[in-house]
Amino acid sequence: MRQNLFLFELKIFFRNTSSITAIVILLLAGFVGLYFGKTFIERQENVVQKAINLQKENTGNNYEHFGEDTGLFFYHNKFSVANTATKWAAFSNGQRDINPYLISVTMLGLEGQIYDTDIANPSSLLMGNIDLGFVFIFLFPLVIIALSYNILSSQQENGVWILLRSQTSKPHLIIWNKLLVRVLVIFATAFVLMTAALFYLNLELDLIFFSIFGLILLYLTFWFAAVFFVISFGKTSNFNASSLIGLWVGLAIVVPASLNLYLSAKYPVPEALKNVMEQRQGYHEKWDLPKNVTMEPFYKHYPQLKQYPFDEQKTFSWFWYYGMQQMGDDQALESRKAMEHKLENRQQFASVVALFFPTIQTQLSVNSLAGSDLKSHLDFQNFVRDYHEKVRLHFYPVIFQEQKVSLAEVEKFGLKHYKNPVSPLKLESVISLVLLSLILLIVGNLNFRRLFK
Repeated sequence: MRQNLFLFELKIFFRNTSSITAIVILLLAGFVGLYFGKTFIERQENVVQKAINLQKENTGNNYEHFGEDTGLFFYHNKFSVANTATKWAAFSNGQRDINPYLISVTMLGLEGQIYDTDIANPSSLLMGNIDLGFVFIFLFPLVIIALSYNILSSQQENGVWILLRSQTSKPHLIIWNKLLVRVLVIFATAFVLMTAALFYLNLELDLIFFSIFGLILLYLTFWFAAVFFVISFGKTSNFNASSLIGLWVGLAIVVPASLNLYLSAKYPVPEALKNVMEQRQGYHEKWDLPKNVTMEPFYKHYPQLKQYPFDEQKTFSWFWYYGMQQMGDDQALESRKAMEHKLENRQQFASVVALFFPTIQTQLSVNSLAGSDLKSHLDFQNFVRDYHEKVRLHFYPVIFQEQKVSLAEVEKFGLKHYKNPVSPLKLESVISLVLLSLILLIVGNLNFRRLFK
């Protein structure tokens, strides 16, 4: 009996043209998201490939023009570091559209260079990019609402519900079967898109794949639970549709925007400007001060460089100049640490709040698994700092001894790739989605019991 009822509901669902249309739109949106997500990452990879050749070409040109003066050569020559995108970054672009993925720096003060980025159209940044993660998180819930908001109310408004109730002692099974059909269809659609992503993005069938797929299924389950909860009050179709759309607007737009404003107010980062200003001041003011004001703290920072002679009688020397640049970075160190601390606090606060809002929770978790979140970018910046320090320490002795460096030695430091280690899915993300869904399902079931007494 139950199986027949399910098959009957399945036939009714697929006879409805609007249902088929909604599923086709979801599939098309998913394929479009896959295409644009992959195109966006490929565009970045193309830029990185060009940067590899460009760095080699520029190094050769700089060596040709300034190779006789090693200090001047390193004043001009740039070393690039690229934040290599994971394969999953095409699935969820995350913050890769607003944060630089390629940073080119000279051996001068780093803090004034590390925040340089490409000029982007503000309108394009405001609209953002569409990817498959966007389709799952923002469009799937709308289709779930459209397919399910009236599974009880339409029967009541057409006068069919009284007839159906008279035919069975378990009217709640009718609702469950209608909802189950929609759950299976939506899950099947998600499976098709994830399978397409697996092959189109050349993903691996590994723990990350199952983590993201499982997280998305839990997220979609939450929206079915929300629909079940709202329709359990037995209200009209208008009431159900308005309530569910209001919930979607709240969770997908209002809450994330409000949270962003709150975080900006609670954790302002004036240190971002202060950091750059202190770096510039720390360097420029040294021109007017005695050279020992620069060199004493420089030797304290790099005691191993004391072995190289420094002639204070010279009006200008690259030894002193690079020492001034280093002092600029050292003077900006405190504001840099303060800014990083505030950004980490922002991320931590958002992670805690997200436990109560599935849309934010799923977005943050997918971005984290895809290696395109804020933490990945901060780790990338620290990698650039480490690489910059490595280049400095390697070439400082050559500069300070006024020796000539060979082109082959410089070309050993080609474009460096940073690969972000992907963090595993956090258990609290799963627990919060499961608990919120269970609460809605339990309360909804109690409402139905009272409704069908």
